[in-house]
Amino acid sequence: MKTNMLTTPIRGAQKGFTILEVMISTLVFGVVLVVITTAIMQFSHVYYRGVTESTVQDTARTITDLISQGIQFNGGDVTTTTATPVAGSSYAFCVGNQQYSYTVGYQMKDSPSSSQTYHALAVRDLSGCTASSTAQNMRNATLAAGSRELLAQNMRLARLQVTQVSADVYKVSVRVVYGDDDILNNPTTATAACKNLHAGGQFCAVSDITTTVVKRVE
Repeated sequence: MKTNMLTTPIRGAQKGFTILEVMISTLVFGVVLVVITTAIMQFSHVYYRGVTESTVQDTARTITDLISQGIQFNGGDVTTTTATPVAGSSYAFCVGNQQYSYTVGYQMKDSPSSSQTYHALAVRDLSGCTASSTAQNMRNATLAAGSRELLAQNMRLARLQVTQVSADVYKVSVRVVYGDDDILNNPTTATAACKNLHAGGQFCAVSDITTTVVKRVE
């Protein structure tokens, strides 16, 4: 005789997550996600800050080297810069047949406000350049043909000084600053410096270089 055996399911053998367990796991996942996101943002902040600082340093070094090498090897007269330039005004000096037109204190922008400028430091070949040669207007959108801008967007020239120390010795001093006015101390002066903050996703950087040059070619 065969006996039919009915299998009785064991209660509790199959069990899902409770609402409390789901809430706890969601909370843990959220915390992990926040930590990862914060770490990525910090890494990005450090990376782009480093890129900004490196770019500003390279720009200041390029300007200093260009002027210094011109004084050393281009020959011709070297005129010195204005001792007390006014922020936003245009000035110029000569290194042989190269004219450097510049303005200090104003940030470069494609669409500048009243306290910003289209250009900050431009160099061009100008035969017979002298101290009386007219500087290019840095507030104009367009410069003379052949001119080359040496700064990049959001940068400003805080200081540019070329002074004669002795007969054939000159001192070149350059200070380049990156950042908007609201994240700088004394933004329109030669002492412009970064505040200890980071605003609106923008970074601040300063590079200050001074060198002494001996004129080798007359």
